[in-house]
Amino acid sequence: MNEERTPGLDAGYAASVEAEAQKWGDHLQVEAAGAMYAWLDHPLVRAHYLERALVDGEGWDQWLRRTLGGPAERSLHLGCGSALRSIKLWEDGVARSIDGFDIAGDRVREAEAQRAAVGGAPGRFWVEDVNTATLPAGRYDLVFADHSLHHFLALERVMEQVARALTPRGLFVLEEFVGPTQFQWTERQMKLVEALLAALPEAMRVLPWGAVKHAEGRPAVADVVAASPFESIRSAEIVPIFHRYFDAVVVRNLGGTLQHLLYNGIANHFWPLTAESERMVKAIYEVEDVLIDAGMLASDFMLLVGRAK
Repeated sequence: MNEERTPGLDAGYAASVEAEAQKWGDHLQVEAAGAMYAWLDHPLVRAHYLERALVDGEGWDQWLRRTLGGPAERSLHLGCGSALRSIKLWEDGVARSIDGFDIAGDRVREAEAQRAAVGGAPGRFWVEDVNTATLPAGRYDLVFADHSLHHFLALERVMEQVARALTPRGLFVLEEFVGPTQFQWTERQMKLVEALLAALPEAMRVLPWGAVKHAEGRPAVADVVAASPFESIRSAEIVPIFHRYFDAVVVRNLGGTLQHLLYNGIANHFWPLTAESERMVKAIYEVEDVLIDAGMLASDFMLLVGRAK
């Protein structure tokens, strides 16, 4: 992480930004390898995202531990990837035993290697398709998905199985992209992004191939499918289906409706922070916050915590 500091930037806040960047660096992968081109690649943007995700002043993991009155006896990670989030839950005393599965065999092998590397944390990670998985009834105090559910096709079946798998005290935690299916952005969000881009200096809008960014277009569905067949395949349906199977305990709007589009391909121009780039980043997320919090704009990323109905 670059150690350059912005004149006048509070040192404690700057340190917390870098700490969060390091904590989440693997969990929220850099979309363009080795570069900072996406909104959550930017440490200050990510720190604000995490601030909006706080529950009673805590991250959901520690809030959950307090709410349960102690660690979850067993947790289940849907679409676990390399399972670093599960490992951290175990290390932080949020879950005593950690299970998880993913359809990608190479990622599951990574997950098992990570589990072994911390001394063999109780639990296991295995290969399975979440769309067809049958979960054991009443087994888990915590089931969670972080930035994976928008790739799942059989949402109703998945939610039904999660509800079935929870213990009576159990909670389902969903931190997720819930915006337009297959990235079919709304006219409103595209117009707002275009207006924000127009207010930025041209030097901050230069794309990797040298063109100046004036707008974020709506991709053709065929192009989304070609890049990843299940990318945001039913993302716009996640929230209503969640409420069908769960009583919401926590709902947090995490933003991204404008920032996700605006920073695509240009986030690198806003880091390291300078007095100017800090003002711009804060102004952009403050505009988005106001519109979302006033109900004038939907939040494309959300944190949802629920109990089975």
